[in-house]
Amino acid sequence: MSPIAYTCVRLGFSNDGAANINLETWFAKKNRNFARLRTVASIHIVHLHLPLTPAPFTGKCEFCGGRLRWRFLVLTLPASLFLLWTALPYDSSIRLALRFNLNALGSPFTSQRLFVKPPAFPVTISKDAGIILKSGFGTKDRISAWLEWHQERSFVDILVVGDFATQPGQHYNYSGRQLNVHDLLALMLENGSLPPGLSHPRLLKYSNLTAAIATGDTNLALELSKSFGWELDAMKVVIFYRAEHQLVDPFDLFLGLSWPINACHLKKLYILADDDTYIVAPSLEGFLGHFDSNLCYYLGNPVGDYRGRFAHGGSSVILSQATMRRLFGNPEIVSAAHEESLSETWGDKLLATTLIKLGIYLEEGYSRFFNGEPPRSAKLRSDRFCIAIMAFHGLSPLAMLQTGRMFRHAVKPVRWIDLLSIYQALLPDTFTKQSIRQNWDHVGSLDESTKSINVPTAGHCGEACHADSSFCLAWTWELDTQACHMSPWVIVGDNAPGKASGLNTPRVKKLATTC
Repeated sequence: MSPIAYTCVRLGFSNDGAANINLETWFAKKNRNFARLRTVASIHIVHLHLPLTPAPFTGKCEFCGGRLRWRFLVLTLPASLFLLWTALPYDSSIRLALRFNLNALGSPFTSQRLFVKPPAFPVTISKDAGIILKSGFGTKDRISAWLEWHQERSFVDILVVGDFATQPGQHYNYSGRQLNVHDLLALMLENGSLPPGLSHPRLLKYSNLTAAIATGDTNLALELSKSFGWELDAMKVVIFYRAEHQLVDPFDLFLGLSWPINACHLKKLYILADDDTYIVAPSLEGFLGHFDSNLCYYLGNPVGDYRGRFAHGGSSVILSQATMRRLFGNPEIVSAAHEESLSETWGDKLLATTLIKLGIYLEEGYSRFFNGEPPRSAKLRSDRFCIAIMAFHGLSPLAMLQTGRMFRHAVKPVRWIDLLSIYQALLPDTFTKQSIRQNWDHVGSLDESTKSINVPTAGHCGEACHADSSFCLAWTWELDTQACHMSPWVIVGDNAPGKASGLNTPRVKKLATTC
C-alpha cells in the first residue's frame, strides 16, 4: 500500500476546557480503519489554541455565553484556518499532505470530459512548443532514432541536452537542420550556476567522464556513464541561471542570444522528454489546447510521496509559458536548485520541488493521459479507455523505429483503447467469453494491485476473473506453476510461451461502448 498522508487538526480553547473539539478523535470514530491506517500513513496533528475571554455575565446569561462561544467559533474558525493556510510556505508538509489527500479522492470527470468541447486555446506542437530532449553519453545511440521517427512532426524548436557535447562534424540531422547536443553540466560550471572552485564527488565523476571522452576512450566513457550516469542525470534540469544574474529562454541561450526574460519570445509550452520517449503529437495537441499557456501549469504522470509529488520524466513533462516566466523571475530559487542537484537522486523530483517553492504544483487530475510504458505494455485501465494517450516510454532504438512506423501518420488523438486495434490485439467486437489466447500475456508485470491464485487450467483462471468482475479486466495463466494472475487493467501484450491469457469480456465490451 502506498503511504497516505492525513492532516488532523486539534482545536482547543484556553478557558476552562469546556469547549474542546478534537478532529483526530472524530476522524477515528468515523473511520474504522483509522488504527490500521496509522501504521501505514503519515498523520500530521496540528494543535491550534484559540484564547477566549470568559463572558462577563452571570446567572441566566451563562447560557448565552455558551451560545456566544459557539457563534464565535463558527465566525472565527474559517478565518483563522484561512490565515493559517496563507501563512504556510508553499512547501509546507501540511499543504502538501492536504493536496495529496484531495488528489487521492480523484475527479472522475476532469479527464474524461476534456475532449467533449473544442480546444479553447488551440496549439500546433510543431511551432508553439519547445521540445527539450534529454540524453547522456551512455544512451546517445537513441538520439538518432528519436529524431528520425519524429521527422513527420517537423518540430521547429528542439534542444538536445546531456552530460556531453557533440564536436564539429558530429551533429545530428533533423528536418534538414543540424542539431548539436549541449552539455548542461559544462554550462552550469561556466556561467556561475555553481560556486566557482566547488569540490563535489559528482563533479569529480563528471570530470572523469569528460576526460575519457576527450581522449577518445569511448569504452571507458561508456563504462563510466553506465556506472554513475544516473547521478549526472539529476543535474540535467533545464533551468538556467546566467552569471550576470539574468535569466533567458533556454532556446535563446543556446542560440547565443542574451535577451532579458521580459523581452524574449517564450514558447507557449515546453515539453521535456527522455531519449527513449515517443511523443504522440496529435494527442498532445488535442490535450494542451484546453490549457491557457498564460496560466501556470505543470503537467505529467505523478509519482512519489506527498512531500514531493513529481512528474515522471519518461512519460513527458509539460510546463506552460507562465510557469517558465515565474521560474525565470526567481533567480535565487533557481540558483538553489542548481546546488541541490549535486545531492538530489532524481532530476524530475528536483524540478517539482523547485516549482513547489513557487506555488506551482503538479496537476494530478490529468494523470490518466500520461503513460510510462511501451505501447504493448501500456496498462489500459477502466478509467482510461476513451481518453487520449500522450506518449510511450522505455523504447530501445529498434522499438522507437517500430513505434514510429505505427504512429507517424496519426492525425487525430490516439485513445488508449485504440492500441488494441492498432496492434491487432483482440478487438472488442470479436470478444467472446470463452476466448483464450495461447502463448500470450494480457496482464504483464505484476504489482501490489494484481491478484494471484493457483488453479488447474486456463479455463478456471478465466472463470475466476469473471467471478471477480468489478476488479478483473484481464487474466494470465502459467502452465508450469498453474498460477493465475488477474489485473485491473489489460495490455496489448506479446508472445509469452507457456502462458494463456484472456479478458473479462463482458466488462471490456461495456467499457468500449462508452467511447
